[in-house]
Amino acid sequence: MMTALPSPVDRLLADVHAWPLFAGPAIHTRALTASDDAEIFELWLAEERTVRPVVLERRAGADGTVLVFGADTAAPVTVRRQRDAAPDAAPVEAAPDAPLVPAVRRVLAELIESAALPGGHGAWVYTFEDMVRTHGAAAEAYAFLRDLTHWPAALAHVDDVAWDEDEGGVQRVWTTVRADDGARHRIPSLRILLGSSRVVYKPSSVPPIARAHLGQWSVEQHAGSVTITGRHTVALDPVGIEKVLGPDATVEAATRRVRGALGKHSLDTLEAAKAHAENRLLSHDPALSWDRLGTS
Repeated sequence: MMTALPSPVDRLLADVHAWPLFAGPAIHTRALTASDDAEIFELWLAEERTVRPVVLERRAGADGTVLVFGADTAAPVTVRRQRDAAPDAAPVEAAPDAPLVPAVRRVLAELIESAALPGGHGAWVYTFEDMVRTHGAAAEAYAFLRDLTHWPAALAHVDDVAWDEDEGGVQRVWTTVRADDGARHRIPSLRILLGSSRVVYKPSSVPPIARAHLGQWSVEQHAGSVTITGRHTVALDPVGIEKVLGPDATVEAATRRVRGALGKHSLDTLEAAKAHAENRLLSHDPALSWDRLGTS
C-alpha cells in the first residue's frame, strides 16, 4: 500500500526555514540541532514592537507533528497537529498567560492560508545570489553593511535611512528608496545582526508581485581575499503577478522582473561595501594602488 503524501499544510509546517516567507511574525530561522526524534531551531518572532529569538522544537511522527515554541522557557506554547487533519486543525496548548500565544496563533493562521497556494508553497519561492570579491578587510566590508550611515551617499537608490538598534542586535530600519521613475518609497524593515559577518533582513512591505522578501548580507574571509554576498529569497504572489504582468504572465516572467529590479540594488550595495573596504585600506596604506588591489 502506498503511503499518502503529507498535505500542503503539513509540508509547510515541516519547512521551518520557509516560515518567514509565509508568516509575517516570523523574521528568521536558524537550525541548531537535529536528532532522530526532533529538530531544534532558533526562530525570531516579531511581537508588536519587539523581536526576539525563541527556541522551537519540532517533533514528527507517524501520527503527526508537534511544535513547541519557547521550548526552553517556563511557558512554552505547544501545537499538536494530527497527520492529514483538516487544514485549520492545529490546536494550541499553553498556559493562559503564555506571552507567545498571540504570535504563535498568527503564524499558524498565515501558514495555513499560504499552504493553499496553487501548486504548493514551494512553487512560488525564488532565490538568487550576487557576489563580489575584494582585497579590503572583511571587518570594513561588514561595517558598511551593518552601519547604514554611509548608505545614502554611497547608493544611488537610497535617499535617506533611519534606524534604531537594541541590545540583541535587532535593527528597525526605515529606508527611503528612489525608483527608476523618480518616485520615492518609504520601506520599513527588520534586520538581525548575526555575529560579525552576517546581516539578515525582512522588509515589512514589498511590491505587489511578491508576498515577502528575505535578504541576507554576508562576508567571508579567504586566504587572499574577501567575498561579499547578497542572497535574496522572494515568495511570489500569484494574484499580484496577474495584476502587474497580466493574466498570461508566468512565474518565470515574474522571477525575471524580480531578478532585474532587486538584483540591481543588491549588486550596487555589494559594490559599495567593496569600495568602502578598499578605500579604508588605501587610507591606511597610501602606497597601495587600485592596480595592486585588483578587481577580483
